[in-house]
Amino acid sequence: MIAVFTASALVIALTAGFGLGLWLLLARTLGLPTGDLVWLSLVQVHGTIQLFGFAAMFVMGVGLHVLPRFRAAPPAPRMLAWSAYAATLSAIVLRASAQPVLAFPGRDVLLPLSGLLLILGTTSFAAAALRALRGGTNPHRPDELVMTAGVLGAPIAALFVALEFAPGSAPLLVDPQTSDRAVWAMLLGCLATTIFGVWARLSPGFMATPPAPRGRLLAGTALWLVGAAGMVAGVPFGSFALAAGLVTLVSALGVFGPSIARQRLVEHALLTQLAVRTAFLWALAGAALLAIYDIRTMLTGAGATYLEVSAARHAFALGFVTLMIFGVAARALPAFLARRLWSPRLQLATIVLVNLGVALRVAPQAVTADGAVGNGIVGLSGALAYAALVAFAINVVRTLRGPALPPPARSTPAPIAFITR
Repeated sequence: MIAVFTASALVIALTAGFGLGLWLLLARTLGLPTGDLVWLSLVQVHGTIQLFGFAAMFVMGVGLHVLPRFRAAPPAPRMLAWSAYAATLSAIVLRASAQPVLAFPGRDVLLPLSGLLLILGTTSFAAAALRALRGGTNPHRPDELVMTAGVLGAPIAALFVALEFAPGSAPLLVDPQTSDRAVWAMLLGCLATTIFGVWARLSPGFMATPPAPRGRLLAGTALWLVGAAGMVAGVPFGSFALAAGLVTLVSALGVFGPSIARQRLVEHALLTQLAVRTAFLWALAGAALLAIYDIRTMLTGAGATYLEVSAARHAFALGFVTLMIFGVAARALPAFLARRLWSPRLQLATIVLVNLGVALRVAPQAVTADGAVGNGIVGLSGALAYAALVAFAINVVRTLRGPALPPPARSTPAPIAFITR
């Protein structure tokens, strides 16, 4: 199932995710046509597809594979796994097809249906994941509580998406406040939280970092979730709890701390370290931007503009979530499936391209540079991000199609690839 989820996530990203995002950026900056489709409606579609299609399906595939192995539990029931896959994919296809096209047949029925299917898909995933996290024979660990919180965030975020379209009513543009609630719930409450928990489990093996202290890990997660809930509810200064939680988590996870390895990290571990550290830097940047906007609102009454919110959101979505997926998956997928990464050089190029893309997207929008120069820079950021996706996809596909590594000799220590399998 992990290959099915991964392949589908990459196809979604190359088309309605990163692909549509690049087209919309070029339409805004270079005047490329969008035909009869409304640009802002396509922007809303892009955001939903990117989070619930590309990122969520990637996390689902990895989660359904690895969570039972973390717990020494039976694999996820195939009915739940296929339900999560089919319902989520169907919801994404219906949303992408019907929202921007007013003349789409049955649109008033299909868009509410897409919301219900998304709830079904994310609930099926949550049920399978919680079944694994609750069972098994391995001793329970604190990072599993973090993963549990992230997994529960998926159906909650899907519920907010379903509320965007009432039965029999399918507007071309979703109310921005309703859309923002769904985006923040998925981005911060589900995806980022799940990543924190999974990385807390993998980082000692992948980067030779000390295990996260229980108290700091759970305290940081609690603060983060309070901040995420504040962002969803639109509570002023929720960003402060978000930033405090993130700083605590960075400390607990030892992201920038020393390694406990006795030897220098090998190449693939160094690449993972580079991706993870830059990803957390972008998360810190996003949290800092949100806190700065809240302070300015308190002092002057001027709220954050659309471009400023977009800068913070892309720091989290493209800078943190996407970079963590690219960086960790290039290490985890070969380990989980007993493969060798096809090209470390291509992985380095992927990490560099993503970071350049995020920098050129976040910086101009953070200072609301909406002129010709700013628009040109933002347009270039989309091309760089798409190039990074293509490089990552090639590396993943070639890795998955490569030969399996032979099992280690009985007298030699088992590498992480076989421990996590």
